[in-house]
Amino acid sequence: MSLFKHFLSFTIYTVMLCTSAITHAHALKETTATITVRSGQIDVLVNTDFSYWLSLLHNNEAWLLGDTELVLQDGQTEQVKRKKLQELVRTHTKIQANGALLSCQLNEFPAKLNQLHKGHHSRAYFRLGCVSPHQQLSAVSLVLPKSLGRVYTSLVQPKQQLIGAGEKAEFKL
Repeated sequence: MSLFKHFLSFTIYTVMLCTSAITHAHALKETTATITVRSGQIDVLVNTDFSYWLSLLHNNEAWLLGDTELVLQDGQTEQVKRKKLQELVRTHTKIQANGALLSCQLNEFPAKLNQLHKGHHSRAYFRLGCVSPHQQLSAVSLVLPKSLGRVYTSLVQPKQQLIGAGEKAEFKL
């Protein structure tokens, strides 16, 4: 009987070990955009798979079908590609606050596109910042370049409090 218990325990342990070895963490494949609104300032953080995006932008057929806004050539330098992508983001991203189109700055953008295109970790982000003439916003809208595909978008409105040492912060939802 003892041998049977050891065999059963070993079998269960082996199955659990094999199962955990083949389990993969689920990473979101789509592009995500997080819009943060604070005192009339809007920050948009876009996280995307740059390897996939660059591959799509190298596809002439996708451009002919209207799925992309531009075509990148294989012979272009990394600097040229980076500049073209930045321009693509600036011209095809539209952010509105209370119905008014805002002028935004591209504050952060990946520097090493070739590493993202070839690397195992191909996700990276870019960040846009805008200032609305209105302090109180009732509506915010975002349009990103079509070539980014589907985008999971979320809105964050931070609530802030200054509390003394050892005191409690409480937020009403």
